[in-house]
Amino acid sequence: MKKTLIALAALAATGAFAQVTVYGRMDAGYGVYTTTTPGATAGSTVDTKSNGVQSKNSVSSLLGIKGSEDLGGGLKANFVLEGNLDPAVGAAYSFDRTSLLGLSGGFGSVAFGRDYVPTFKLTVVGEVNGFSKLTTIQNPGPTSVSNLVFYSTPVMSGFQVNVAYGNNDTSKSTDTTGETSNKTTNLTATYNNGPLMVGVGTGTNEVKTAGSAGGTYMLGQTTLTGIDKTSFNVVAASYDFGKFALKGAWTSTKATYATGEAKFDELNIGATVPMGKATLIAQVGNNKVSNTGAAEDWTGTDFVVGVDYALSAKTALYAKTGTVGKLSGNGNEYKTVGTAVGIKTVF
Repeated sequence: MKKTLIALAALAATGAFAQVTVYGRMDAGYGVYTTTTPGATAGSTVDTKSNGVQSKNSVSSLLGIKGSEDLGGGLKANFVLEGNLDPAVGAAYSFDRTSLLGLSGGFGSVAFGRDYVPTFKLTVVGEVNGFSKLTTIQNPGPTSVSNLVFYSTPVMSGFQVNVAYGNNDTSKSTDTTGETSNKTTNLTATYNNGPLMVGVGTGTNEVKTAGSAGGTYMLGQTTLTGIDKTSFNVVAASYDFGKFALKGAWTSTKATYATGEAKFDELNIGATVPMGKATLIAQVGNNKVSNTGAAEDWTGTDFVVGVDYALSAKTALYAKTGTVGKLSGNGNEYKTVGTAVGIKTVF
């Protein structure tokens, strides 16, 4: 990672891209977490602790570099490379978040590579906890996906459409057992006007492996096998009233497989209330999982409350606590109870 960044810095110095920016975000603090899972016998539980200095207590940490070159006539070439960081252990990862190269102009923008799909970016609209360890959103659907082409229309009177599509087909002509491919389609339509943001989105993923019964998918606390197709839908909105802001998202994931169908529905509502340098944060979420193939039904309610205290425009202290990932059913329960304090900054 370090050598890669040095090489990118050298590229920037050559002037190949006239405008190159290095940016990032870091979060570190002390967290106390207890995760409860079912025990070996019916009705029993196992508590697993994770206490100490950790990252991603309030937001995820990242490091990125982006650039653009003016090609004339309103056309630009653009690139973005972005990877995760873990300040608590000093780890930097590959560009697993975003790796894009594309063009933008009056037609909108088109790019190729890896990025967060449009439905995930829309789900972020309903999130007040930065998709950290303490967030009530447990079902964000597909996140960062490789081998895609992305297209965004120009913003027209606040409206925009975002599309991602990929069909990574590696089938062999001599393989008679079937197709090997990974097909993704993802679409959102959004409206953003002043304090109001609202959008809808849908996406599907089909994985076919020659000679295999199908793929696997983790839904709630159950790993499903023999998956033919997963689909995801989201409706999200936010409104800033000035003295406070509300955000919300409804998400639904459905997975079909040989012996049944599993579905995870989730509704999350969050609020932020600025009070001088402090911002109060609260979020609640309701989870519902049904799996017809295993005759399972799970429900649970999550909550997180916290406060950010601004030390500057870019740096803040935080404290938060809550119960997340809660699912109860079939005589068992899953949940994580956590409290964290720390500092975060952007650059």
